[in-house]
Amino acid sequence: MAEFENSERELLDALLEALLALPQAHAQIEQSEVKIGPRGEADALIGAFINRQPLLLLVEIKAQLFPRDVREAIWQLRNNQAHLSNSGDDREIIPFFVARAISPGAREIFREERVGYFDLGGSLYIPGKKAFIFLDKPAPKKGTKKFDSIFQGQKARALQEIYERRQDWLGVKDLADASGVSPATASETLTELERREWVDVQGAGPSKQRRLRAARPLLEAWTSYASDQKAPTVRRYYVPKGSDALELALRLDQACDEATAAYAVTGEVAAQIYAPYLSSISQLRCRIEPGQKLIEALLNLDARPVAEGWNLGIIEAKSRRDVAVGQRIDGVCYAPPLQVYLDLLQASGRSREMAMHLRSECLDK
Repeated sequence: MAEFENSERELLDALLEALLALPQAHAQIEQSEVKIGPRGEADALIGAFINRQPLLLLVEIKAQLFPRDVREAIWQLRNNQAHLSNSGDDREIIPFFVARAISPGAREIFREERVGYFDLGGSLYIPGKKAFIFLDKPAPKKGTKKFDSIFQGQKARALQEIYERRQDWLGVKDLADASGVSPATASETLTELERREWVDVQGAGPSKQRRLRAARPLLEAWTSYASDQKAPTVRRYYVPKGSDALELALRLDQACDEATAAYAVTGEVAAQIYAPYLSSISQLRCRIEPGQKLIEALLNLDARPVAEGWNLGIIEAKSRRDVAVGQRIDGVCYAPPLQVYLDLLQASGRSREMAMHLRSECLDK
């Protein structure tokens, strides 16, 4: 409890600092933990002068804010605003949220509803009738980690399955079985999508199901995340007589089969299969189950590590679960189109062109 109270003071102090940094502005906390009406309350009332206009910010403090969190909270704050409006205070009253981090979707809702907000990244929105302020900045790093966690680790694997089956209703068990993640991870991923209002919901309890309805916003957010990440480690090898990438893919399949190693071809070769774009490809990228099976597969290929002149790139996989297989086409296992797209975003050369082509042909439909 004390930790949360310290956090509230930190957020209010940061808000005051941001308000006082505005030209010819003044602000102060007039009351904290304010009772309003028969059952309402606010975390703080802040009096401010901005552009020579007197304002009263009706402040509610949260840790983080996602779209699903804000709708009922806005309704409650509007009720409190109505009670204050009848108190005889002539200042314009602005319902206002303060949080460590506010998701882009939640910010958009606030602006549509003309509700003010501030987060520790420095974003500030005050929709006053005669004192309008809008400073839009990236979410703070701590908040970004919270928002981006859905694109990492096993949640990302579950998310890929949700995207691939975006026409289907999925329960926790359905998702866990299909993606190979734990039921807990499946539940957390679906709940996170619900908070962002990216899914439709039906049922309740163990029979609750979700279906992706905001595929484009999800893909845009994942694209932004992937584009900002450091490219994964790629170990480069030269395989003799492997100048043709498709022929090399067949040899890779045989080598991995003999080593009983799971693998998935990705990058340019996989993109060319799903959505042809280039006339020729000389390098193959893939993921192979790590450990002794990887070593055996490389020995079967007679692959030699090189710094230049490589034709086989192995993207680092930490476990078998990191090797996602989408389809087996003409004797070769390929990563799902979404994984191929994300890998291309982090590669060099004309990979980004191929990523955009693959997206338009396979993912945006």
